[in-house]
Amino acid sequence: MIAASSEVCPSGSYEPTTVDILIVKQYFKLFSVPLPDELIDDIIDAASYWAHTSLTVDGHTVAYAEGDKMYMRTLPLAVCGTEGDFLLDKENLQGEGFVLGGLPSTELEQAAPTRAKPFRKVEFQLWSHDQGWGGEHGCRGTYNGAYSWFDASVERLESTSYFTESKEWPSSLLFATVDAPNLPDDVTKILLRKTQTTHHTITWTDLDDVKEGSPEAIAAQNRGQGWKSYDGSFVRDLQVGDCITLWMRARFPGWSNNAVKAKITVFWAV
Repeated sequence: MIAASSEVCPSGSYEPTTVDILIVKQYFKLFSVPLPDELIDDIIDAASYWAHTSLTVDGHTVAYAEGDKMYMRTLPLAVCGTEGDFLLDKENLQGEGFVLGGLPSTELEQAAPTRAKPFRKVEFQLWSHDQGWGGEHGCRGTYNGAYSWFDASVERLESTSYFTESKEWPSSLLFATVDAPNLPDDVTKILLRKTQTTHHTITWTDLDDVKEGSPEAIAAQNRGQGWKSYDGSFVRDLQVGDCITLWMRARFPGWSNNAVKAKITVFWAV
């Protein structure tokens, strides 16, 4: 069974579509002296008026120290048929199904983003907990000495036909495992010794520029996040058609990462 999200913004907040953005950009051309494209793009960016895609995966998965696990992979970013919000019920998925949800395709959506670096923000929402015991004395409820966490990596599509052709996305695309990459930085660690599920929200942007040893880097580490994930390179280096993969990790015997649900939302400039 695949659950579909029929609304663009289930949370009730407004998120513009590609069509909305293109229409607004045309309004700026109606002035007696039309604004130059570069200024229009700057205005749109300043308003955070971006297209987006999100994928929510609902399903309990456990990773132990014996091996890393892939929890989910996004649909290819900013290509035809992947804009909007998608929801997949991992627990009830049987056999080969197709991912449902998102926005209906229109002619205005067929063109991929034209900017060299179109991506602006990636947001991870993670619902998880660890095994509920272990760690150093006095670290309960903190990220200090925690050895279960999430990592994010990027995978690139080989075919460019996805950019302009509408596709049916098989659910296996979201879970087909490849070798776990050796990543130097974690998205977030799990609060130490908590059996109750905790909801974490992590946001990376193309404007992030955290330096090693800075107050911002120390603050990120205190939140259980690698400071390098806030240097902006992850978002700036994304390309049209990329997929973001979320990995579950745990180290040392007895440690576990219990993922209950995850949502990845990506925003890009049109």
